[in-house]
Amino acid sequence: MVHNKTFLLAAVLLLLGACSDDSAVVDSTLSESAILLTGMRLSHYSVDTDTIDVQSGQDKSADDAITIPFDIHVTVLNDTRLSSLRYIISEDGRSSTLAEGALAPSGVAGEWTAAVSFPRKRGDVGDYRIEIRGVDDAGMAANTAQAKLRVLFGSKPPEIVGVFAPDTVELKPETIVLTISAEVRDASGQADIKQVYFRSFLPDGRPGNNGRPIDMFDDGQPGNGDDVAGDGIYSRKVQMPPDTPVGDFRFEFRALDFSGLSSNTVVHKLTVR
Repeated sequence: MVHNKTFLLAAVLLLLGACSDDSAVVDSTLSESAILLTGMRLSHYSVDTDTIDVQSGQDKSADDAITIPFDIHVTVLNDTRLSSLRYIISEDGRSSTLAEGALAPSGVAGEWTAAVSFPRKRGDVGDYRIEIRGVDDAGMAANTAQAKLRVLFGSKPPEIVGVFAPDTVELKPETIVLTISAEVRDASGQADIKQVYFRSFLPDGRPGNNGRPIDMFDDGQPGNGDDVAGDGIYSRKVQMPPDTPVGDFRFEFRALDFSGLSSNTVVHKLTVR
């Protein structure tokens, strides 16, 4: 027979579950005198592998070997009699175990935790089941708790959020040196930005620099026009000699990440007089 207190715990867990699709499922069918898992949560319930193990200078693909990390928190009633508390990770709907290990007391009464990671490929998307099993000092199994971790490969492209360049330039007898900059962000981290560049077009519409892109730099090198390395501001110095054609120049800015994804294109007009 299940005690009223156990029904109350189950009701509370169901109410908590109604607040989020990511809540855990706790089987609270044992008597309150037994070891009872009363709650479970993960540090996060969704992971985008596009943000994991990003290496600057290294392209990403669905076949990359990565490690998916997260934390598990479990609350336990009568845990003084607990002999072991373990987690088991598997693909949802499959029985094979991908990883398993032990939880340990957190230092707060009745709370157990584990820092968990398991190996996958970047493209191994889907739902993964995390199950908690406990045994008391008499060898009796506790109730179980489960949660799901959703793994995505979002492939987020970089974004050019701003361009900093003059709108008008007056030619002089000597060569003018301009600094042109673009602010770039990537949801997968700044290390995921592979290239930032612009293309220039002359007032008559012909491409400048023989149609080749002009790379920009975030290396903190004054010679490139950059002030601070790694701040997401990419810069390049541009020379305009006295014989530069007058009229409206067009600059098109773009960025690429290590998944091969392209950013938005930002167009800037520069009038030369």
